[in-house]
Amino acid sequence: MPRHPLRGAVTAAWVVLAASAVVYADEHLQDWVPEVLAIPDDAEVLTDRAIGSTIRMFSIATGAEVDALFVEWEESLNANGYSVLQGADDLLDRSIEFSGPGIANAKIIVALTTDDDRRIIEFDATLE
Repeated sequence: MPRHPLRGAVTAAWVVLAASAVVYADEHLQDWVPEVLAIPDDAEVLTDRAIGSTIRMFSIATGAEVDALFVEWEESLNANGYSVLQGADDLLDRSIEFSGPGIANAKIIVALTTDDDRRIIEFDATLE
């Protein structure tokens, strides 16, 4: 049975497009994330979702020391005009709740540990 000459080219183009989308997701976070949050260099985007025009969610995996990272993020948000809230749940589970320019409310939590001992950090936000 003869093969169509364009079949291989179409397959190759599809593979390149899929790989490019994965690389783009790994290199770019959602545009609402405050620039004052220093994202670890080893961060790998695991999920990336938008619901409607205001709800945003994504998660990353990192090997960074999350307790120190969260202290740095909270201080950076406070120093740069974001309102950081500390609730009762935040004292038990490591999380940061904040609001600021364009962000009605957002929460960052440490979710899980992966099989390779990397921590998963989840970001949820409602935009204005």
